[in-house]
Amino acid sequence: MYRNITFILRSSKVITCAVRLSALGKNILHILILFFILNDHVHSMDNREFQHGIDFVPLQDGSKYMLIWASSGIPPEGASATGDWTHDIYYSFFDVDKPVIRPQLLISNSEAQEPASSAITSDGRIMVTMEDGWNAKRKVAQRFGIYDPHGRPVDAYPRLVQDGGHSGHVAAVSNLFVVFYSEGWVDGGGVDNLGSGDDVMARVYGSDGEFQREISVAVGSSTRDWWPLIAGSADHACLVWQRVVKSKAHVELMYSIFDPKTGYPVKHSIKIEDKVKYYTYSVKYIDSLDSFLILGSYESGKGFAYLVDNEGTVRAKNTAIPSIVRESKPAVKAINGKTFIVQQMAPSGIMVLLVANSSITLATTVHGDIQWQGIGSDGLFLDDNDVFFAALSHSGLKTVTYENVLPVVRSGTSSFSAPIGSRPQRYQFTH
Repeated sequence: MYRNITFILRSSKVITCAVRLSALGKNILHILILFFILNDHVHSMDNREFQHGIDFVPLQDGSKYMLIWASSGIPPEGASATGDWTHDIYYSFFDVDKPVIRPQLLISNSEAQEPASSAITSDGRIMVTMEDGWNAKRKVAQRFGIYDPHGRPVDAYPRLVQDGGHSGHVAAVSNLFVVFYSEGWVDGGGVDNLGSGDDVMARVYGSDGEFQREISVAVGSSTRDWWPLIAGSADHACLVWQRVVKSKAHVELMYSIFDPKTGYPVKHSIKIEDKVKYYTYSVKYIDSLDSFLILGSYESGKGFAYLVDNEGTVRAKNTAIPSIVRESKPAVKAINGKTFIVQQMAPSGIMVLLVANSSITLATTVHGDIQWQGIGSDGLFLDDNDVFFAALSHSGLKTVTYENVLPVVRSGTSSFSAPIGSRPQRYQFTH
């Protein structure tokens, strides 16, 4: 006698098999159950379901920060039994003299609020934006809330950017916020043929949350654009995103420079690199150089760095650095007229770049034991020597301190220096 056995997997797949209920059939059934459990785990495992998106937001006194991230609980629990993501948004005050993280709940709702992206205006208002699965007519919506440096609401979540918006990130330009987000979805193509975003848009808000203007950055049926990242200087925003290359496993990397006060582009939709690994790039404003640093990885495994000024002109580049970690942001230190960038390498360790107005030099690399998971990390200097990273993982927030990194570089040690690789590293889990 045969019976239909239905497997409802965590990834929401439903599979029905006809199994003969003999002794052999029961053994086959046990094997099938084990196979589908393991197969579902392997193919549906996405560490972003645990935590996703993190930023150190600098507060105005220079040594204190607010660390803001999205997590499915503390410690993270992952997706629900039905496969739905359940992130809330947490924060912790952070002092470089006492680098301890104490999570506090900032935003909570049903469904998931992720990835978290945060920025602070020059008048001290903090925006947190996220893709939100709660109460959305088009499956998800891009939303935000604005808070003061004490975590108190100014214009509290859930303010709507756009229903159907997703994958958004925020930067501050003086007293303005710019939310750069993707709109729409196109099935097929992309990572694992799961599809991609369609257009990328930006909306500008005042520091109290008042809407200023909308900017169509890359819109239309001729291209497919998504995973929009952004950084802000005192008067411009640098927008970076990936563009689908049909039938290829890599993307084109695009950038634009906009003046958010007017909404007009200074430099619009420029391809800065080709054959880039999906999602594996970043952009950060470097105050000491008054320019934007764009980092990324090629599909082939190597990395690149570009320095772009406020007019959109490439001032320096290096296309032979190690591959960076997906969704990672570097630590920056300007000291004695030099600007050092400490960036996480894939799959572990860090690299140190020396960046000037006309050059980007790989100074050294540092080996590490921790395997970065690529779901969000940010870094800063605790002092002139020690570098601190907060990195998200399926197990919880990991903190890593690399000690005495810059003294060896400043003493003249050149690329791939062994002494730095042996420097002490301290690891910690924050639950």
